[in-house]
Amino acid sequence: MNIRKPLVAGFAVAALMLSPLASFAQEATPAEAPAAEAPAAAATDTAAANPASQNWLKVCDPLPDGQQACIMRQVVLANGQFLGSFLLRDDPGQESRLLAVAAVPLGVLLPFGLTWQIDGAKPIRVPYMLCDPTSCATQLVINEQYVNSLKKGNTLKLTAKNRQNQDLTIEITLAGFTAAYDGDAALTFEQFRQETSGENALEQVLQDRAEELRRQLGSGAAPAEGAAPAEGEAPAETPAQ
Repeated sequence: MNIRKPLVAGFAVAALMLSPLASFAQEATPAEAPAAEAPAAAATDTAAANPASQNWLKVCDPLPDGQQACIMRQVVLANGQFLGSFLLRDDPGQESRLLAVAAVPLGVLLPFGLTWQIDGAKPIRVPYMLCDPTSCATQLVINEQYVNSLKKGNTLKLTAKNRQNQDLTIEITLAGFTAAYDGDAALTFEQFRQETSGENALEQVLQDRAEELRRQLGSGAAPAEGAAPAEGEAPAETPAQ
């Protein structure tokens, strides 16, 4: 029995739900786009040659068939506070190989979902999947065409509604996405765990949430498909607590 495949699927979403580590996050400022932090040691050489790739954390592990499963993640912070994040899982061992997950802070109106938009392309409204103590997340099964759009794009805008029914927009820079996605430089999951080994509580939360997601996947719960939900009358406004 291969236990790596469900581990990767669970780890990908669980890693996103955690309070972001500063070394793997981008600090946003009002005057400029998110600035890249120094990458982990395993990707130092490639990052030096392609500075924009520092916008993305990439973690991969080999699969028994010789392929590898990877996640790529970008987290946006302001003054150390979580603003939003985007994660892409590419796992050939899963039925839905490509899965994207985007999250925003608590306090959003859940019925409106989260709108994803690459540059000026048609926006996609994605329903929220779950909320944890720090964020509310959406997930979307995507295809190669969407990945190519990410490669060609400049910015992925995530737009939610706050409690005042106003747009809350977070920008994920796509600079360096292609270099990170196509490149070989990446941490292994073991190296990633070592990076966070001093955060015992964080590790426990990661394991617990990965296990919770595995149970959800085992029960047959399906992620949202890669298309905008049908427009219709929104239910009563329910802000995330």
